[in-house]
Amino acid sequence: MAAETPCASAEGEPVWAERVVAGDEIVLVDGRRVRLAGVEAPKPPLGLAGAAATEAVAVAEAARIALADRVEGREIALTEIGVDRHGRRLGHLYDIEAGQWIEAELVAAGHLRVISVQGPRPCIAALSTVERRAIGTGRGLWGSAAFAVATATATDLIPRIGRWTVVEGRVRSVGRSGGHIWLNFGEDFRRDFAVVMKDKDLDGFRAAGFDAMAARGWWVRVRGVVVHRGGPRIAVEIPGDIERVKR
Repeated sequence: MAAETPCASAEGEPVWAERVVAGDEIVLVDGRRVRLAGVEAPKPPLGLAGAAATEAVAVAEAARIALADRVEGREIALTEIGVDRHGRRLGHLYDIEAGQWIEAELVAAGHLRVISVQGPRPCIAALSTVERRAIGTGRGLWGSAAFAVATATATDLIPRIGRWTVVEGRVRSVGRSGGHIWLNFGEDFRRDFAVVMKDKDLDGFRAAGFDAMAARGWWVRVRGVVVHRGGPRIAVEIPGDIERVKR
């Protein structure tokens, strides 16, 4: 994404990057720590062993190296949007020399995944557009066993309990109970995978283009932490975390 965007541009604060801590975090020469906004680098899940663990570590290290190659020892432009709970600056980075939004380039290469809760909606939407292409081609982390998009089945998702995951599948039924909407992806709604949404959030999702009450039969992509409540579940509160995809 070479063109300047409202999210990152050469008009940001000129800063020098001293070192890269992880694929989504850097330390500036003035000591400030900057966490890239709207994205997350892959982190090897706990409990993996053997070849899967080795691959996950390699994917995480590739993300760190990719960011280091673009910023370490170089002047870049920082567009700061806030501070996180750890005191790190949240912001977008821009490669002044190449004219590139650094996060978007790394998302396109499959080194970072989009986290909808961080950052202005237009920036998240722009990054998500880039991410869809990376997912579609299985680039970077999306081609690895630990981080690839999971199918919406209990068999695939039970091992991912407690992990942030992107899941795809067809909605078989839509239910309503106790102030919540349930998008069920299996025949047994008590044990199979389901997405849970609050009634009070439906208008916001509908305004963003996702009508949960009409989702039966849709192929859906959802992201979030998988929890176990009889079966695997993801609770969704942000419109950017669920979308209809074509199949």
